[in-house]
Amino acid sequence: MKITPKTIADFFRLGSLPGDPRGVFLRHEYDKHEPRFRKLAAFYRQHFLSRTRIVTVIGSLGKTSTRQAVALALNCPDRNFSHYNARASVPGNLLRLRRRDRHGVIEVSVGMPGKMEARARMIRPDIVVVTSVKSDHHSIFPTLLDTRQEKVKMLTVMGENGIAILNGDDENVRWMATQTRARVVTFGMNSDNDIRATKIDVNEDGTASFEIQVAGATFHFQSPLVGRHMVYPVLAAVAVAHVEKMDIAAILPKLAHVPPAVSRMEWHKLPNGIRILDDSFKASPESVDAAVETFSKMTGRKIVVMGKIDEPVGKARDRYRELGERLAKFSDFLLCIGGNELTSMRAAAVAAGMDVSTIKVLGSRIDGAHEWLQSILKPGDLVLLKGSINQKLRRILFQLMGKPVACRIKFCGVKVRTCDDCPLLNAPESFYRNSFVSPYIKL
Repeated sequence: MKITPKTIADFFRLGSLPGDPRGVFLRHEYDKHEPRFRKLAAFYRQHFLSRTRIVTVIGSLGKTSTRQAVALALNCPDRNFSHYNARASVPGNLLRLRRRDRHGVIEVSVGMPGKMEARARMIRPDIVVVTSVKSDHHSIFPTLLDTRQEKVKMLTVMGENGIAILNGDDENVRWMATQTRARVVTFGMNSDNDIRATKIDVNEDGTASFEIQVAGATFHFQSPLVGRHMVYPVLAAVAVAHVEKMDIAAILPKLAHVPPAVSRMEWHKLPNGIRILDDSFKASPESVDAAVETFSKMTGRKIVVMGKIDEPVGKARDRYRELGERLAKFSDFLLCIGGNELTSMRAAAVAAGMDVSTIKVLGSRIDGAHEWLQSILKPGDLVLLKGSINQKLRRILFQLMGKPVACRIKFCGVKVRTCDDCPLLNAPESFYRNSFVSPYIKL
């Protein structure tokens, strides 16, 4: 960025925002130094963390939930200074580990081809957990074969002493067992996995009870996480505890209290009994399917707030039509946020039998969402929030909870863990024109 009197003034103005605005809006400048941070972190890993066993969590979906579950099972402090799992934040999180830490758990993603190997050589993981290989980055990796070929590089750096914990229900993850010298342990629901869940029963609130089969022993478990797909983070955590020779019976009570990751199948209850299932962190096609499947089986009057899908596979219009047909089967009301792009969802829902008067299509901003929802909501209703990572539909949850929300940005690329932490949540609109803020947003 060119230094001018305006950028200097804007830099100092950032300091008047709450939280850590300079840390947030100078991220691009920070990320430019990733290669230097990576060299420093590699040196630190080799000379100061040689006795710390590092677990790296990779995959298309479920990384954060899995990282939290694994860290809880290992009684491992969360030293991540940033929720962000790419670029300079990865070496930054590694540098936060301490020599006294028996374990460290680091979540790593790939934003473009050719990055995973460098991060793997920096971290030199002892254990790698692979959650899934899905279409999350299909604009960058055209096929799942391309995706798995990049992600597997985290495993190929491990020798015979390493351990690969693989989701055995995902064929592209299971393939990785053929690409590593490390010991392989699989987890999942299929009968050929080393650690598996059986007798899965999804409760009315979406949480699941099931039996865990590990090393010839059976443990009954009631998960606090919502959705059948959220059985996998628990199984991954059990698998890591098992290979680390921990007492499974002792760690399961801890996992029974693992919190949901923010805006990932996270329940919120309003004083009037309305329950909101916030799964608005992002909307990859597979995560949309999982959220809709879980919500459809719940009992009560259902309102779905659906935004855009992140990187839909194939023609977007066809995907929205398919989704509209599915939502019509169980939704009492449907709020579409995304403008003309989502009219095909409304048309398909009406064609499938949904009354057009129960469907509302809004533009790309959240303006009007709160007012429309307030006009239809009744005590005891269930609400699902699901939308693109750049729409930040969590703001609607805040509005329904009575929290102040001034932000009306229609496209947000600010890298924060959640809107709760964003300096712009209640910032004056004048900050939208700040030189350091404007590259992240569209009004």
